[in-house]
Amino acid sequence: MTYQNSGRARRGFTLIELMVALVLFGIVGALFTRLMTVQGRFFDRQGMGNAARNVSRASLNRVVSDFRMIEATGGVVAATSTSLTIRIPFAIGVLCKNNVAGTATVLSLLPVDSTTYAKATENNQFYGYAWRNFSTGVYSYVEAPATEANGDAAVCTGVSITMVPNGKTVQVTPVVPAVAGLGTPVFLYNKIKYEFKASTAVPGKLGLYRTVIAPSGALASEELVAPFANTAGWKFFAVNGGAVAQAAPPANLADLRGLELHLDGISENIAPGQVSNETAPFTTAVYFKNRTN
Repeated sequence: MTYQNSGRARRGFTLIELMVALVLFGIVGALFTRLMTVQGRFFDRQGMGNAARNVSRASLNRVVSDFRMIEATGGVVAATSTSLTIRIPFAIGVLCKNNVAGTATVLSLLPVDSTTYAKATENNQFYGYAWRNFSTGVYSYVEAPATEANGDAAVCTGVSITMVPNGKTVQVTPVVPAVAGLGTPVFLYNKIKYEFKASTAVPGKLGLYRTVIAPSGALASEELVAPFANTAGWKFFAVNGGAVAQAAPPANLADLRGLELHLDGISENIAPGQVSNETAPFTTAVYFKNRTN
């Protein structure tokens, strides 16, 4: 006895159907691959753009604290569009007594963080002091050479200058000129050089360097931030120059009124699919203190 299979035979895929399916899968796969590639390049570019902006922000945080301390007449010693040598106060006080023992001036200083003070005076970094003329309001700088040492607080209290809690008494040489009287504002300063030059951290790019200049010569340079675009640098606000910054400093640096900072960061590498590094143009301004015009 035989049994006949009454069910219909199961039909498979034809060659044409398989080819159509493969084509469809290929199209979908290509589109998906394209999407992932575009997304990957987008995120790479975004990441490099963020890195470039971080360079601008980091450099701003480092330089503004110093640049805002630049004093009116004499705060800038030398200047180009990529290099700036400045005098930076690190301790401020008043004159207690002049011509002590015929050689020194005693000062009463406002409180200064002990670490900051020690750092500013170590390795002979102390460069000099400046005193303010009551008549003209102009600071005069004394250096080459100048020294500072611990002073006697009794000298200040003896002339009714009350020491500020946690303040410090020092004596400086040479003596302040006789025209300076009791209570004359005085500050101690370092000489610092900022410059954009070839980076050691990122070869082929620019870095921002900070160098402390001691009376005996320049100390080791510190590369603060890198990399920067070739457009990084500063411009100059000068007397009668209005609100437009000049590309070159004035012939008389005492005419400077402020700086326009161009801290243009750049990515270290070129993002896939791009032909150049990502850049982050960044411009801000810093105006000097104690200006009368």
